Formats: sequence, C-alpha cells, structure tokens
Amino acid sequence: MPNWLKQLYKDYVLQHTWVTAIIVIAIIATIGSHSADFRMDASADSLILENDRSLEFYRKVKKKYGTDDYLFITFQPKAPLFSDQSIKQLKSLKDQIAALPDVETVISLVDAPIFNPDKVSLANIENDLYFIEDEGIDLAQAKQDILSIPLYRNLLVSTDGETTAIQANLKGNPKYFKLNDELRKLQWKRVNKQPLSAYEAQAEANLRQELRLLADEIALRDERVITQIRNLKTGYQDVGTIYLGGIPMIAYDMIDYVKSDLVIFGLGVFVLLVAIQAFIFRRARWIIITLGCCTITAVTSIGILGVLDWPVTVISSNFVALLLIITMSLVIHLIVRFRQVERDFREMSYNDKILETISSMFTPCAYTSLTTIVAFGSLMVSDIRPVIDFGKMMIMGVSLAFVIAFLMFPLLMKLRKKSGLDKRKESGFFTFTNQLAKITDKWRWQVASVAVLMSVASAWGISYLSVDNRFIDYFKSNTEIHQGMKVIDTELGGTTPLEIIIERSAIEEDFAFIEEESEEDEWEDEFEAGESESDVADAAKEDETPRLWMTSHGIDKLHRIQNFLESISVTGKTLSLAAGLQIVEQINGNERLSDFELALLQKKIPEDLREQVLSPFYDRENDEVRFLIRVKESDPELDRNQLLADISDFFVNEMKFSKQDFHFTGMLILYNNMLESLFKSQILTLGVVFGIILLMFIILFRSITLALLGMFPNLVGACFVLGLMGWSGIPLDMMTITIAAISIGIAVDNTIHYIHRFKMEYARLGDYTKAMYACHDTIARAMYFTSITIIAGFSVLVLSNFMPSIYFGVFTSLAMFIALLANLTLLPVLLLLFKPLQKNIESIESVETETAA
Repeated sequence: MPNWLKQLYKDYVLQHTWVTAIIVIAIIATIGSHSADFRMDASADSLILENDRSLEFYRKVKKKYGTDDYLFITFQPKAPLFSDQSIKQLKSLKDQIAALPDVETVISLVDAPIFNPDKVSLANIENDLYFIEDEGIDLAQAKQDILSIPLYRNLLVSTDGETTAIQANLKGNPKYFKLNDELRKLQWKRVNKQPLSAYEAQAEANLRQELRLLADEIALRDERVITQIRNLKTGYQDVGTIYLGGIPMIAYDMIDYVKSDLVIFGLGVFVLLVAIQAFIFRRARWIIITLGCCTITAVTSIGILGVLDWPVTVISSNFVALLLIITMSLVIHLIVRFRQVERDFREMSYNDKILETISSMFTPCAYTSLTTIVAFGSLMVSDIRPVIDFGKMMIMGVSLAFVIAFLMFPLLMKLRKKSGLDKRKESGFFTFTNQLAKITDKWRWQVASVAVLMSVASAWGISYLSVDNRFIDYFKSNTEIHQGMKVIDTELGGTTPLEIIIERSAIEEDFAFIEEESEEDEWEDEFEAGESESDVADAAKEDETPRLWMTSHGIDKLHRIQNFLESISVTGKTLSLAAGLQIVEQINGNERLSDFELALLQKKIPEDLREQVLSPFYDRENDEVRFLIRVKESDPELDRNQLLADISDFFVNEMKFSKQDFHFTGMLILYNNMLESLFKSQILTLGVVFGIILLMFIILFRSITLALLGMFPNLVGACFVLGLMGWSGIPLDMMTITIAAISIGIAVDNTIHYIHRFKMEYARLGDYTKAMYACHDTIARAMYFTSITIIAGFSVLVLSNFMPSIYFGVFTSLAMFIALLANLTLLPVLLLLFKPLQKNIESIESVETETAA
C-alpha cells in the first residue's frame, strides 16, 4: 500500500472514525435511494443479438406477416371433444379468452370453416362452408370432415380428435415498428461512422427510452394475460385439462423463475453467510462486519443500476449474489489476516493492528479484484447487449466491493472495538488445509500426474461441447410450461416458430425459357361453364403483372418444399401457401389448380379463408412466399444447426435455389444466433482472458515462471467443468456458458493470495517446504473459508425450477471446489518441484520489505 494512502487511513478512518462514517453513510444512503429504480428486463428481446442482421430482417417480416405474440391454450375435455357438451365448453373458454382486454383476436376450432370434401365445389365454395357451432350439425360428420382437412390436423385438433388448441393473438403497439425503424436509421449512421448531429443524438436517446418503455408495456401485457388465462383455467378443472404455451409464455416463465431465483439465491447466500461465519469465526462481530459490508455493497450496487438504468436480465440475474460472494471473500481475507496479526503482533495497538491488516492485504486484494474484472470484462466482447451489460455490471460491482471492503472493514472494526485472541480447540474442519499440506508434501508427483490426466480428459471433453438446443429442457418436467410444450409438440404441431422466406428470384429462371402465350387464348382454353365472362376479365385484369409463385409451376415447387419440410422428424406443423391450397385442391377433386383457377381463386376466395390460407404466407405485391414451421422442442434429436443445414442443402442441391433466394427467420433463428455468438465470444476467447491474466501475474509476481505456474491450477478448474459438461452431453446455455469466466475470475483470487503469501513466507523462512506448511496454516484457511462459502452459496440454486440456474449453480460450485483443491495441492506441488524463487531470493526479500513498509 502506498504511504500516502496509509496516511489517509490513519488520519481519517482510524482517528476521525465517526466523521468518516457519517460521510460514507450519507453517500451510500443517497445512492441506495435509487434502488427503487432497479428493474428487470423481462422482454424476449433480451435473449437475442442486438446487432444481429437477422433481427432486422425478422422485424421486417413481422411487420409484413404478423408477430409471434400469440399464446396457445390446449384443451382436452374429459368428455369426447366432438360432443355438444365439449363444444359448448370450448366456445365458452374461447369467448372468455377473446374478452380479455389484451387479446386482439382468437383462432379456434369454433372459428374454423369446415366443408365436406365429397360435397363441396369450387364454384359454390361460399355456400358449402359451415362451422362446428352451427345448429343441426352432425358432430360425428364434422369430426370426420375436420380430420380430413390437412391444414387443421395438428394445428387446431390432434390427429386422434381428442385435443384442440386456441390461438390467442395479443394486442401489439403499432408504434413499435415505426420507432424501431427510426432508431435503426440512426444506428446505421453510427455503424458507418457517420457523425450524428446533436439533434440526432438526442433523438436516438429518446427513441431508446420509448422502445424500452414499450418493451416494459409488452412484458406487463404478457404478465396480465397469462395470469388471467391461468385464472380462467381454474373454472375448467373439472371438465378437462388445459395447458398454456407459446413464445410469450416461455419468456414469461423464464423471467418469472429467474426473479424467484433472485430472491432464493440472495436470501440463501445471506443465510449461509450468517451460518458459515458463525461456524467458522464464532464471534458476533465478525458476522456483523461481514454482513454489514455485503449489505452495503448490495444496496449501493442496486442503487447504481437504478441510476444508470441498467436492467437485470436472465443472463445477469445472479449479479447481486455474485457481489455478495465477492465482497464476502474480500472481508474473510481481512478477518483472517487481522486474527493472524492479533496472534503474531500482540504488542501492537488496536489501530496499528487494523492498519497492518489493511496495508498487508491491499496489494493482493487489489490484484485479485483486477483479475476478476478482467475475467468478467471478457463478457463485453459479446454482441449480446445483456451480456455486455452483465460484464459492465460486474466490473462496476467488483470495483465497488473492493472499495467498500477496504473502507467499511476498518470503520466497522473501530465502531465495534473489541480485541482478544480466539481460544478454541480446532476440529478437523479447521485443520483441513494442514492435512492437504501433508498430502501435497508426501504425494508430489502423484498430485501432478492426476492434474495432467484431468487436463487431457478435460480437453477431450471440451471438444464435445455444444450450445443448448431445446427450450423445453429449461424447465423441470413437473412445471406447467414443460407439460404444455410437451402436449403442443406431440399433439398440436410443435412450439418454436421457424420461418423461411423465399423470394421471386428463386423461380424466375424457371420461366426464362417459357414462351409467353396470348392471354386471350389462355383464358379461352381455361374458361369453364359456370363462370361469367366478367369473372374471367376481372381475374385477367388483376393478374396483368405475372405472379410466378401463383402459377401451377410455382405451386408444384411449393408442394415439393412442403413435403420435404414435413418429412423432417423434428418439425411439426408446416404452414404455407401450399398447405393452405391443399384445402382448395381437395375441393377441386384432389387435383392441382390450373393457372386460370389460381388467378380466379385469388378473387373468389372468402375473406375469412383468405386470412388463414393466403395472406399469412404470400406477399402478392413482391411475389414472395413464406413457410412457417413449428419445431418440436421436446424431440430429443433436435439440433437447430443441423436442421438449418439440412433445409439449406435441400434448397441449394435439390431445388437449385441460390443462397440469396431464401432466408431463415423467426425466434428459433434469433435465439440460435445468440447462443452461437455467446459460444464463440466466450469459449473461443478464453485464451485471450488467460493471456491478460498471465500478463497481470507477471507484473505482480515479477516472474514469468511463477506466473505460468499460477495459471495452471485455474486452467484445470475451469476446463474440468467444461470437459465434464462435454462428456456428459449437457449443452451450454445462456447461463452456464458464463461459468468459465466466473470461475476463473473468482478462482484466480486464491492463486494470487497463495503465491503472494508464499513469497513472503519463503523470504522469511528460506525453505520451500516450510513456506508451504506456513501458507497452509494461514492464507490457505482464508482461501478455504471463502471457497466453502462460495460453493455453498452457488449450491442454493438447486432449489430453482429453471434448469439453467440449477446447472449454473452445480457446475460453478464444482468449478470452485476443483479450483480450491488445485490451488491447495497442485499449485504448492508446482512451487516445490520447479522452485521458481530460488534464484532471486534477494530481490524477493527487498520487494516484500517494500510491501510490508
């Protein structure tokens, strides 16, 4: 610690304690008052790449064809579905859902136009349609008719005719797309390094704020409508089984579980802090000091988040708990050091003991904080805004934890002045580090050999790592969202939407060699009895501009694509223009429509059928078609990347499309892009993180050899857990993918503390083995106490219903345990075997003398 800083501690903290305490409390209270502005971002946009080009295309498609803001409500009545009783219950449920203020439209079996394929005619289609709630309907025949319509099977009704689904389309804000378009224009200028005027910069800030408020409104809307529908379910418990599903439901439950984890994890860590501190130190003052520092850090950090308007998301949901753990780690090191000072320097005054504790721990704690900052700073290379914000939050939080620990510890020690050595008989728990010292001394080569084998196995396991594939795996099997997704997948066509947009250019080459025929001759050839000349003229006039997809050749291609997409095992219901036209083809005697009939159909089709069959899947103006695929989240074979690769291969090699002719979009694409980006930015850049930490080790330890030896135990700990996940087939997800950064950031603290103390003990004792035993009897205990608390804290997450949180807690705890063992066995073994301090003991002694001074 610099002399000027030590003098500040002596003059203000130790001599004018109350004045300093009042000023600090006033500052903390001012910042903490903004905790009310702390919020959690519950929008689905928090799970996608902010600068993803696919996001811009996705929004363009949603603006044209409609959004993913809909919920599925599955209904499986106890009575047969196609009975008067069940139809009445279904209609009642549908009407109640439609009456909800946040529901715009509802699609259900009640609203579906039905026809008998054997009796309907294309010429009289308007009169041949009927609805299931019409009077005098033969429900047995209606069931047969509905199940014979391919479009309805696995969409509105299961193939066995026992389960149906209601699709509730939620009200959106028409301003969203307009505001987003305006923001994207300004962002585009910034990306292309075009300067923004002061007006444009302010406009950009205002647009971000408005969009944030809209996102909050959407999150509140989802919460309201999901709560209301769940309340409606209670009235139907005796008549059938109802589940909810859909993208808003997944996002809502995900955020809801994470909010619960915030409370569980925070309270769990707090309770464990009290319990472990009471067990380890057995004095009230240490508990009060530790919890005091942790509480102040938490309140202040939450206040800062409120001031800066940094929302917590799924990815950063453990921010507060991590800060509690990091603060606690710093304070425990100070407590253990103070107790050692009390034992070794009994003649010192109370103030001098505090000052000695602070000054001797300042350098190692400063470096541990810096290395932790570097580890979390690696998150900022991501393209995902919530991940970047998480990195910034942790950089701010770790810096704050360091300042508060080194400011509040001496203040609280002075305000609660009490000295005296602890007198208790140490049990096996407290002598654990001494036992590890004996094992390390006796089994040096064995420890090194085990570490090498673990490293090789870990590297092999890491090669099998993959990102997660299925939303359904995020939730325990007994949760409603899991059960609902299972029913929707198996009975009603799948959950997650994947969309494919195919442009006009994909089919233009097919028509390049076709000679244009006389429109008059074509209409004469295709003219059929029952159609008036005016109908034909109107159809011809409307089709002056050739619509290539709405030709018999185009429809044949669409059917070919439809058949392929339906043949993929992990895809459920595939909706498209081809699927919709299957209804008309059924009416036409299961024959494909001619060019004339297709042109006429666009004019004659009833409006309600047009909204279901044509409009969502065909953009007439641009002659562009859309396929909507519902992917089965519950299929264990689901691999998003492989699915996209298979479809692309079919389009390029079988359909002869160029890669510019078709585009993938939908939430499946956006979420997959986020995971792929996170995988690349975090896993593949770990080498950069280790490089920076290695450089910091070299600066701190002033020895390349010592720095390299210090890195190896941390590599073992982080890689072991990632390798274990690879071997066990557990994919990385948006939370577990940060385990490496977090475990490294916390584990290197132990390395720094151990090596820093080892240098001091070696300079004092002049013997490696004696220095090792001395370290295991002093600093190793602080490492042990902090690690046990950290491990216990993360293990609280096993109580969650959110599987990524459970995996995050289990594997982070395991990573910390392995890192602790590595730092207390492998690290001293490496020091004993390589003896990196032997040649420069004089310089070491001079450095440590300066540090102690």
